[in-house]
Amino acid sequence: MRSRFVAGLVFVFLLAAAAAALPVAQAKDKEAKEKARTGLVVLPVIFSMPETKLGVGVGGLFTLRPARSAPTARPSSLYFIAIYTKLKQFELGLKPELYLQNERYLVNADFIVNKFPNKYWGVGNDVPDSWEENYTPRTLSADLSFQRKLSAAQKIYVGVLYRFEHIKMLKTDEGKMLASGNVPGSQGGTSSGAGFIVNLDSRDNLFYPRSGNYFQVKTIFYGGLLGSDYAFNLLDVDLRRYVSVFSRGVLAFQAVLQTYGGTAPFYKMSKLGGDATMRGYYKGRYRDRSLLALQAEVRFPVWKRFSGVVFGGFGQVADGPGRLRFDGFKYSIGFGLRFLVVPKEGANLRVDQAFGQGSSGFYFNANEAF
Repeated sequence: MRSRFVAGLVFVFLLAAAAAALPVAQAKDKEAKEKARTGLVVLPVIFSMPETKLGVGVGGLFTLRPARSAPTARPSSLYFIAIYTKLKQFELGLKPELYLQNERYLVNADFIVNKFPNKYWGVGNDVPDSWEENYTPRTLSADLSFQRKLSAAQKIYVGVLYRFEHIKMLKTDEGKMLASGNVPGSQGGTSSGAGFIVNLDSRDNLFYPRSGNYFQVKTIFYGGLLGSDYAFNLLDVDLRRYVSVFSRGVLAFQAVLQTYGGTAPFYKMSKLGGDATMRGYYKGRYRDRSLLALQAEVRFPVWKRFSGVVFGGFGQVADGPGRLRFDGFKYSIGFGLRFLVVPKEGANLRVDQAFGQGSSGFYFNANEAF
């Protein structure tokens, strides 16, 4: 029943996107016959981690500027990745971002199917290392949004979104917290929610901004009416600022606030760490109902297609926004190297080495952390 419900939503979503694009596709004037500008980068992926052993795969980025679009128009893009490991773990991901009708409409989606190991330390900002345990979920998720531009001058978009995630718990550590079944989400389940999104985006470039702002607010409501096994809600605020400095340098700032209400499964809670928010910590090393993180980067050219970054940040999780403490912040610092793989779009590959309190992380990914 749930699969038919989700399939119906995906169909309606894609139909709406097609309808938004139809007037452009049917244009007959001479300018519409100009060739579209495309770009494609495909790279092999090779990695090894204790949880996965050897892993291989392929990832890539496809970009498209439709016919008639101005040289400064924002490109539509499609990220894709497929990886497989020696321990028979896998991940397939597809992430389209489509600008339609001269940027009047924005369609975002993120589809993921994977079976991958993860770690859990409990909930809170001060859980000890000794609480570490392993679990392996199989995940099917879809994240969809459809937005319309309200202000051409400020590039303000508003719209609706839908999130679906189904987790089947394949393995937990015997005798630990998740195996007890007392942690919400420890036996898997379905999260299904809908909500609203507002974007103010004045960045001069999507992949490597040198100036402008990116302010995004999401609110999502999960419940039984949408087929969810859990009833909870999310407020997600992401504020970014980019400033050009000296010779081709950039100062980038980000503030993130997330807070959950209701009873969210443990794997949906706000998580500190990972390759984007508070690098240097395992993603989910600290998790709770609320997260506040403040980050900054200095980005600078090095040589030809190579550039560098130095970054730092402070963050913490808590049971609610009112329980965030000044002395509860954890730090993150690090440095990285960038290689420009799509010069005409400014898209980079990035390598980062980050350090936290008693932890560190090495990251290889596409595009900037924020």
